[in-house]
Amino acid sequence: MRRTYILRLLLTLSAGCAAPGGSSYVEEAYEETGVPGPTEATVSEDGKFDADGDPGPRVADGAATEVWAARNAWTDTTTTAARAAGVAWSADSGLTWEQKFDRWVASFERIPRATGYGETFRITTPFGDRSFDAPTLECAEVALFLRATFASWYELPFFVQGWDAHTRQTMFAGHFGFVNKDGAVIARFPSFRTAYRDHTSTWRPGQAWPSDARLRGFRLGDDDAVPSLGGLGAGAYFDELYLNKRVGYFVRLLLLYFGSTNLADEANMFHIVPAATQPGDSLLERWQRRGIGHVMPVMQVDEPVPGRLQVALASGSMPRRQPLWEEPARARSSFTLAYTGGEGMASDGSAYAELGGGIRRWRTAVRVSGRWRNVVSEADLDHYIDPGDTARIARRPDEFRSILADVTPEQQIAVALEQIEGARAHLRNYPASCAARTRREDAFDRLYALTSELRGWSRARTDAEHRTLEDYVLAELTYEEARTCCWNRSTDAMHAIILDFAEQEQTDATAAGMCVTPTVFRSESGTGYQRWANHAANLGRASDWRGWSEDESCPQRDVAEDAIATRGTTASASFCEAGTPAPTPTPTPTPTPEPGDACDAFGQDDARTSALRLEGARNAEICGGDEDWYFAPEGGEVTIRFSHATGDLDLEAFDVEGRRLGTSNGTSDEETYGHDAPFYVRVFGYSGATGTYAIDVN
Repeated sequence: MRRTYILRLLLTLSAGCAAPGGSSYVEEAYEETGVPGPTEATVSEDGKFDADGDPGPRVADGAATEVWAARNAWTDTTTTAARAAGVAWSADSGLTWEQKFDRWVASFERIPRATGYGETFRITTPFGDRSFDAPTLECAEVALFLRATFASWYELPFFVQGWDAHTRQTMFAGHFGFVNKDGAVIARFPSFRTAYRDHTSTWRPGQAWPSDARLRGFRLGDDDAVPSLGGLGAGAYFDELYLNKRVGYFVRLLLLYFGSTNLADEANMFHIVPAATQPGDSLLERWQRRGIGHVMPVMQVDEPVPGRLQVALASGSMPRRQPLWEEPARARSSFTLAYTGGEGMASDGSAYAELGGGIRRWRTAVRVSGRWRNVVSEADLDHYIDPGDTARIARRPDEFRSILADVTPEQQIAVALEQIEGARAHLRNYPASCAARTRREDAFDRLYALTSELRGWSRARTDAEHRTLEDYVLAELTYEEARTCCWNRSTDAMHAIILDFAEQEQTDATAAGMCVTPTVFRSESGTGYQRWANHAANLGRASDWRGWSEDESCPQRDVAEDAIATRGTTASASFCEAGTPAPTPTPTPTPTPEPGDACDAFGQDDARTSALRLEGARNAEICGGDEDWYFAPEGGEVTIRFSHATGDLDLEAFDVEGRRLGTSNGTSDEETYGHDAPFYVRVFGYSGATGTYAIDVN
């Protein structure tokens, strides 16, 4: 009787979305493990957690408690495993595993929920064509499930920690099992490596899926029935999802013993700045220091215009449910609540900013001096907010009000066209760039959707209005099947030769009364790039043509003929249907900066494409609704100086391909950002602030 009472008491302090309605499955876990309930938040050895975290457990590889071997590191990009294609990335992607985790989450297909209203998502696995509707979970369970699943599939280190009030010690739950700081198993938690099977190395696509009858019988609660499995529970879902059955047994216990209290714990996740929000992060609501809260994993993030985000969430609940997808318009309100770490005080007298609420990111598990640590990776340091900076944390709901503001379809069209032109500008200097070709087509896909919705245009009509000849000539290629993609030293002179060939080809076709699809610049079977080399010689520019060279490791070096990507083939097929494309514009020299007030110097085009070249100091002004763009051609450190009391101005930096590098948005009279290559900076007023400023680059 006393044991049941203790269990129910601990459950009311559970880290779930709400107080669970029953405890029979937790009691079942108690009988198995000897630990009677969820863990609580931990306390750092130094009284706080910084970016380096605290020393965690010392666990030997291959220990009996091990769930999966951590053979890879989250920062890997060049190992054999890191270079392989995956569920949401191509081979030789150059992405870290953290970036791949974000890509995987963002790739989920939205589908109707099996019960109730709205949509949920479908999970892609690395095992052939196996994919599954989202399981039935509570809110924190969704975030924990996704992170642990991805880490186990790709043999990455993963752990969370919490305080076990029963054994009076920190419990670490991860790839090494459930252990204490010495690496010893806690109470009667399983020795996963010796108790359960791993079929990963033996199963092959097309074979029968191995099953574990005992695992299939486990449940998280009476409310975890999975509709796609005929009402079977979480254990059956895990059996279908994992070849390594140890992971299924582990995830079941992980979700029973850890929840939103632990995700609000700085030991496991850290606060980030709003502008850095990306798929794989989680938005937490916390209205008390201990006990229940709400967790909403970030599923997709779009940036329809620079500095504005559209963020989709998906959340479970209690009673458990298939995660409910929340569109950006609906999700926006969640980011601005006081519960998400904003201004004000909770009912227990704690400041909301001290409770762990708000946008958070997973710490990265690394091994340091023989012990596992959860750290803030170097790549995330610019986005990291120290938990002691409660003023900065409390400002985030207001910042989200600004960056999650509505963006009109017309604005989105303008940005898509700007992105297309940015990719073209890069290709005019590097016509072999496959990345720029893909970026251009990504922007065209957005443009097709927008013009169809807003104007009722077909793809052909949009192509007729906005494609130029060079878009067809430099069609998108399939990276893994195109040797051109390894060749980064193509030049602007080569671009001119390639386009001259295309224009002559069209002139000849017109004279013959024909419509001829432009020849795509790529390596051709048997001849490589010879047709363009010959054209360069005919123009008297043979010295301007450079032969192909392997500028990077190129597994596809021996491809007979570069493969045109599906989107490139589709665009080419519509060439004659679309009509004569717009002429390729002649590049114009970068304008010399005008002296005086930037409100006048920038005219009506406050955009990256009209950035002023910054090679020294100048004075400028942000007017109402204004933003100023500059280009630092040699890189360096750009600084703006202004009166914060008059108007709070901020600085945002982008690389030459339009990717955000970072921001400087403090509360002093100065903002600075440095980069060691050419880059753009955007100066703007926070929440519509205006004022004069001085800008310089060193």
